[in-house]
Amino acid sequence: MIALALLPAVFAGDLQLGYNPNPASNEKPALVITVPRAADELYVSCQVGSQTIEKTWTAIGANQVKKVEWARDAKVTSALCYVRVIFADGMAEEMELPVEYSFGAKLSVDLSRSSADIQAHTLTVNVSARVDTAEIIAYGAGKTVLEKREIPVNAGPGKITIPWAGDASEVVLLDVTVRSGESWAGFTFSPWFLNIPHEDVLFDSNSDVINASEEYKLRHSLEELNDVLAKYGDIVQVKLYIAGCTDTMGDSASNLDLSRRRAKAIASWLRKNGYAGQIYYYGFGEGLPAVNTGDSVNEAKNRRALYLVGAAAPPAGSGIPSVNWVEL
Repeated sequence: MIALALLPAVFAGDLQLGYNPNPASNEKPALVITVPRAADELYVSCQVGSQTIEKTWTAIGANQVKKVEWARDAKVTSALCYVRVIFADGMAEEMELPVEYSFGAKLSVDLSRSSADIQAHTLTVNVSARVDTAEIIAYGAGKTVLEKREIPVNAGPGKITIPWAGDASEVVLLDVTVRSGESWAGFTFSPWFLNIPHEDVLFDSNSDVINASEEYKLRHSLEELNDVLAKYGDIVQVKLYIAGCTDTMGDSASNLDLSRRRAKAIASWLRKNGYAGQIYYYGFGEGLPAVNTGDSVNEAKNRRALYLVGAAAPPAGSGIPSVNWVEL
C-alpha cells in the first residue's frame, strides 16, 4: 500500500497505473502498477531517454504493487512505458502509458503583475514555487552581453524581487532563469528607458498647431528617434512616449486638455513624417513640472514635451507617473 493513493492514477482495464509527477530529491522516477487479481506474468518496458528499462514478474498475488524505477537525469523528464499482464484466469491486457515528470515543485512565473524600479535596479515578479537562485544575462545594443551572473534568491512562492546591475540606458534586455531544485522557468524583461534630449516646439498661446517655423526642431528629433529605432529595434520593440506639460497660467483643466492636444500634435507630426515605431502620448498639464512654481506663474521651462523611449511605459523610478498612455 505504498502511497499509491497519492499518485495520479491511470486505470487501464483491471490494472491501476500511477506515477509521481514531482519526485522528491531522494526519490527516483518510477511507474507503479497495482495488479488487482492474481496474475501469472507482468512485463513492463520503459523507454527513458536513450535507455530501455525492462522488468518481468511471475506468480503475482492479488492487489500486489510492483514498481519500475530509473535513475534521475535532469535532462530526461519523460518516459514511454509498455505494460503487459497475463492473469491467472487466462485473460490478458496490454497498454502504453506516457510518463511525464519534473524534479522539484513545478515552477512558473507570472509577469502580469511584474514591475521594475529603475533607481533601485530591481525587478519584481510572482512565482508558483520557492526559488533558490536566479541567473541573469543583461544585453545591450546589438545583443551585446553586458553581464552574466547567478544570485541567491531563497524566496517564494509569491512575490520575489531580483536585483540587476548596469546603467538602465545601456541594459536593453534582461534574460532571467529562476531555479527551484532541478525545476526552472525563464522569462525576459526590459528595464531600458531613455529620455531623448531635444529643443521644445513653441506653440502659439492656447494652440496645438505646429507652426512651420518650428518644424526644424521636430526634424532633428526625428533623426535621433530613427537612430534609436535602428540601434535597439533588433532586440526590443521600441516604443515612444510623448508627455505634454504646461505651466500654471490659466485653469488646470484647460491646461490638462491643452497639454494632451499638443502631445498628440507632436506624435502625429512624427508619424506623418516617417517615424515607424509605436507612439503613445499623454497630457500631464501642470502635473509634471520641470520647475516647481506657484499658481499663475508663466514659467517657460514648464511649457515642454518629453520624448521618452523604452520597451514599455516609463517604470517606477523614472520620475514619470504611471498613467494610461494613449496609442496614436
